[in-house]
Amino acid sequence: MTGHFPLFPLPSSLSRRDFDFLCQPFTEAIKEKIVAAPAAHISFIHTKGEIEPLSSRHDTQNTPILQQVCAATQRAQTPATHEDCLLLPFFVSDTHTAVALIQGIDPFLVKKMSPDWLQEIRDTLQHEFLRIKWARTDLQTGLLNAFHLYSVLNSLPPGQWIGLSLVELYPQTRTAIEEIRHLRKAARALQSVIGENTPLFHIGQSVFAYPAWHCSEADLTRSGPRIIALCKRERFKSVHIGYSCGLSGSDNSDDRVDRTGQDLLDEAWQALQIAGRRGPFSFCSYRLLQNSQCHPLYASKRPLLIRAKPCGQAGQTRALQRCMRQLEQFALIQLHPSTTTESIFDLIHPETFDLTGGKAFQGPQADAYILLPTANQKAILVLAHQVTRALASESKDFGPVAAGIALFPYAHFKKNEIILNCQKALLHGALEGEGAITVFNALSLNVSGDIYYGEGDIPRAITEYRHGLEISPDDINLLNSLGVSYAMINRQTLAKNCFLQALAIDSKNFMAWYNLGLGRELQNDLPGALLAFEHAWACPLENDQDTALVRRELPLQLARLYCQTEHHQKSLDLLLPWHAVKPKESEADLANRSFCLLGESLFGLGRIEEARIALQRAILINEFDADALSLLGDIYLLRNEGDQIALKLCAKSLEINPAPPIFHFRLAKALINGGFWEEARAALRPCLRDQKLKGMAQARMGLLYHRWGKNAAASRWLNKALAQSEIRNNENGPPWQQQAQALLFKISSNSTTDNDRRKNAHL
Repeated sequence: MTGHFPLFPLPSSLSRRDFDFLCQPFTEAIKEKIVAAPAAHISFIHTKGEIEPLSSRHDTQNTPILQQVCAATQRAQTPATHEDCLLLPFFVSDTHTAVALIQGIDPFLVKKMSPDWLQEIRDTLQHEFLRIKWARTDLQTGLLNAFHLYSVLNSLPPGQWIGLSLVELYPQTRTAIEEIRHLRKAARALQSVIGENTPLFHIGQSVFAYPAWHCSEADLTRSGPRIIALCKRERFKSVHIGYSCGLSGSDNSDDRVDRTGQDLLDEAWQALQIAGRRGPFSFCSYRLLQNSQCHPLYASKRPLLIRAKPCGQAGQTRALQRCMRQLEQFALIQLHPSTTTESIFDLIHPETFDLTGGKAFQGPQADAYILLPTANQKAILVLAHQVTRALASESKDFGPVAAGIALFPYAHFKKNEIILNCQKALLHGALEGEGAITVFNALSLNVSGDIYYGEGDIPRAITEYRHGLEISPDDINLLNSLGVSYAMINRQTLAKNCFLQALAIDSKNFMAWYNLGLGRELQNDLPGALLAFEHAWACPLENDQDTALVRRELPLQLARLYCQTEHHQKSLDLLLPWHAVKPKESEADLANRSFCLLGESLFGLGRIEEARIALQRAILINEFDADALSLLGDIYLLRNEGDQIALKLCAKSLEINPAPPIFHFRLAKALINGGFWEEARAALRPCLRDQKLKGMAQARMGLLYHRWGKNAAASRWLNKALAQSEIRNNENGPPWQQQAQALLFKISSNSTTDNDRRKNAHL
């Protein structure tokens, strides 16, 4: 019943998104067909309100008239003209028509265009648009293909900012059908993260791409952890992400100004290769590979010390590191002006500051170092305030001067690491504002670890967090950050230990409970995950944006676990208030999951009609939601609203996700109702290996053989179902147990009646 060819068929119709994602080739097709519009401005209109911002190119006084013409064109489904504009309607669905608004044609030529000719052009273009869609669709996933990605990247206008992400979700499969299922699952997961309004491409070999316009690099890279979190929840074995972004037609370097879309693709590919070497779940930005020498935490390992000036003592010039090696204890201050590229080294005069025994060194760019042979933190802070205030008043061009201070000896750090510690202190101070004076400590390592984590360098982030915990073992933020980093590289036991250690310090820490719940769920410890999420839900609210986003998703995590453990009323009590707050457009994935969970909760409580409505809404958001499709098919079967519809829904859910045994069980029920005995028996076999479904599957197998006319086999299966110890000792068993007992009694009675008839006939 489900063995049809697995590739998507060629599209037979256009969708609304086609006019957004395929706008460029559609525009070129129109200009080829309509010779009078080579320089015209073409836009695709879905509602008449979209005309207003476009009409500024021409006479804005005609906007209301043009809107009326557009609305009439959509209703009548026939081409129309207005002054220098041509409107061609294109059928999308029963409820929607897209209109191609062509502006800037010679009004004399517009008057000469006959309705029949325009209708013929529209029909020709409708078929041409469909052929364009065929050529640019990947039949394995239904997404846009590599050909269209090249077309988009090669047609970028100069000076346009664009980001490109490549995502590799390589499958661990044995057959072709498993690989196709993996690809479709990956496509749905990625689309749910980036949103329906962002084009997603499958360029082959389980590598996906999505461009982003008008967004910063920070926004682009912020999607990396979200994608990884979702893929881990969906049980993907690995995911690697590479980013690149910049202006088309230019480059950051001075020796190259011809940056093309192909260059952007090459850069993202290089970043993807680096991400692949960092671990199973990782990401990387090309900018960091290209400008690694400018990275604040990399450059400090090779300090550019040009000259040194003794302060208060005579002696020869010595390199900073050599001076540090000769001291048993010292303090190093790195001075960093906020607004100038001119060095502040020459402004540090020995007679101005009390630097007896100290030296000043010129550092990288505009920075300067002061090395003092003392580790008295209080005295050093006083000196740092004096120096920074004096330098800031010396020249207004400098702006506020920040200071990063590192001491030796300190914790386990070696002398050659102190320069880098100064830089970390500066990065730490930058969070407090310009001109901050910061002493290197555990929080500085938390900041540097977060920088590495945000760039996808998880091993370096783990090193920073561990060093921070050596200084401050009870720092909850460090413990949480280290646990999350361990989870990113699939070290779940180490991650769990970090979260438990954080909770031993603060039993009401929201993020520790939440992260612990995620880890337990990945280890299939559902009771433990449920307990952790319940503790997280009970934690006090925090005024933090990241925590707020997690709290928005937490009710869905809890509701899903409640449904899996059959606490449907608890799930409903969480979901109804969640739906009281209207989901944002960026929360389409959450909305889909919430409606599916709402349907499952209502179904578990026997509120079948409400469950059907919720599941239908879930499918409207995501037509490939296997959970919603399977349960909706079961509802159609239960309500006798169409056995064939139920069978198609259950079969489609298994095509999307063949793993859950409950999907096989629901399909078997539909097949039994349809009289497909062999197929139903094959569908029930995976359910017999699932402890939760084993009894129901055995009872359903008995019903199958009874309807098949094989009552002896039916009795054997029914007895197996009722012979389980937990069933035998349960007087008030589930409904399927009562049905199995009734069917077994019916079969036994019929068998006894048949035997009596045979005996009477013999006599």
